[in-house]
Amino acid sequence: MISNKFIIQIAILFFVSILVSGCGLSKLSKIQEEGDLVVVETTLEKNLKTLDRLSKLGNKSLIVKTSRAHASYSGFLEDKMEDAEISGDTDTANEMREKAIEHYTQSEMYAFKALAKSDKTFKKGRSIDSASFESALQKLKKKDVEPLFWAAYSVGRGISLQKDDPMQVIDLARVELMMRRVLELDETFYFGSAHLFYAVYYGDRSPAIGGDPEKAKEHIDKVDEINSGKFLMSKFYLARYYAYPKLDVELYKNSLQAVINAPNDIYPGQEAATSIAKSRAKRWLSQTDELFGAEMEEGETE
Repeated sequence: MISNKFIIQIAILFFVSILVSGCGLSKLSKIQEEGDLVVVETTLEKNLKTLDRLSKLGNKSLIVKTSRAHASYSGFLEDKMEDAEISGDTDTANEMREKAIEHYTQSEMYAFKALAKSDKTFKKGRSIDSASFESALQKLKKKDVEPLFWAAYSVGRGISLQKDDPMQVIDLARVELMMRRVLELDETFYFGSAHLFYAVYYGDRSPAIGGDPEKAKEHIDKVDEINSGKFLMSKFYLARYYAYPKLDVELYKNSLQAVINAPNDIYPGQEAATSIAKSRAKRWLSQTDELFGAEMEEGETE
């Protein structure tokens, strides 16, 4: 006799398949192959509410996809924030920052919800005591890497956007614990992006508080190794979190120009990631003079 639980599972899958075929989520599932960033952003934005609704079904995979979508959309909001900051549009910059924080918070909530399916400790998210949190992390398996990464990523990005709030910054140690566990379980996940977290961790701080550009470069090199040099974001990070802290303007410019000059199809099937790296490289290359200022040697300006 077929159990009620089995019938419910089949009904849910049937319901989801109808929604996916009718609301554009099928396009979202292939969004990494889209090189047009306007299309990528629009597709994400249009599907967020649908994903929010689907996640209520309790399916772990859908919950994780919703977390990733909110985090990815926040990235576009951060890009708009940076553009506004460069142009001196403080109001728009603040608006984009607040919206990005909101979506990172949503992403964090969904990621911890997915993790709670493996260990109920994560139901309390960031409120659980450090010892219990670290113990729960050690119980996670490779199958938990995806929600663990997005939880760490979203918390980390939220903290980065709220550096003036000590109650936020204090949780950076918790983010580091989560990313360390990602590396232990599967350092190759999502292009090896946990290594890029450590590039920021070591490259965006002064030596007095633990910064170390050489350690940052070690993690960036690891990403190149994992992706055979095809993931262009690693070269952007080399410029931003290694060359810039070391005031190496030549490496800074060469790394960003290499991203810009790379073929659009350098990483087949990952055109969205390539386009994002190119967009950010152009923005940061245009800021070379402002970033290096008097440190630039005569004749090295654009």
